[in-house]
Amino acid sequence: MSRPSPEQHVEPLVESSVGELLGRRYSGLESSQRAMERHRRLVAAGVEVFGTLGYSGAKIKTLCKSAGLSERYFYESFESREHLLGTVFNYLDALLTEQIAGALQAPGMDLLASARAGMEAVVNFMLNDPRHARIMLVEVVGVSPELEAKRHQSMSDFADESLQLLLLLSGIDPVHGQEQLTARLGVVEAARIFEGARLTAVSMVGGVNNMMLDALLSGTRHDTERISDVAFQLIYNASQGVRALAEKP
Repeated sequence: MSRPSPEQHVEPLVESSVGELLGRRYSGLESSQRAMERHRRLVAAGVEVFGTLGYSGAKIKTLCKSAGLSERYFYESFESREHLLGTVFNYLDALLTEQIAGALQAPGMDLLASARAGMEAVVNFMLNDPRHARIMLVEVVGVSPELEAKRHQSMSDFADESLQLLLLLSGIDPVHGQEQLTARLGVVEAARIFEGARLTAVSMVGGVNNMMLDALLSGTRHDTERISDVAFQLIYNASQGVRALAEKP
């Protein structure tokens, strides 16, 4: 499943001055370019402030100071702190997705090595910069129904991607595998295997998230190699169980 890139999460910007509306250049930049640059600076400030002080401690004045901008420019791009938090979450989510895709598609790796590299990409992204884990696993939780829906969608997307990898490791074609199993095992058994694999993928995403949250909160986030090993072992062991069900006579 393709997911939006970080650039696609940069929302349309509202130009606020007469000079900008006329498209006047300033310091060699068009007004729209200056507005986009301010937007990016605020997103970067959101990563820093939400990821260190937390959402509740992030005042708009603090965010603007971190971005080096006045408050009027905050409202040029964002309606509220929550709006910025959602944009920051989208940005990190898309950046993580790109890094996972790059790891999975790196040349010269077999399927097992690719799966391990994907797990390492997740763990390293979250824990090598603890701001990422804090924002994505802690700060967005319970803020609003809208952010909860966004967080749930992200986890669902990652579960879908994990399911594809789980099926491949199980020796099942993610596209035609259910038809093939149906022809051999029957509709009910094939559906049971695929639904079990889907639920397993959902549980793996939740388990890996909680493992990283534990590392963040317990101060053991530097043990990324061990955490990556366990995350890989989860999906590998699960794939062997699904393979056994699919290959039974």
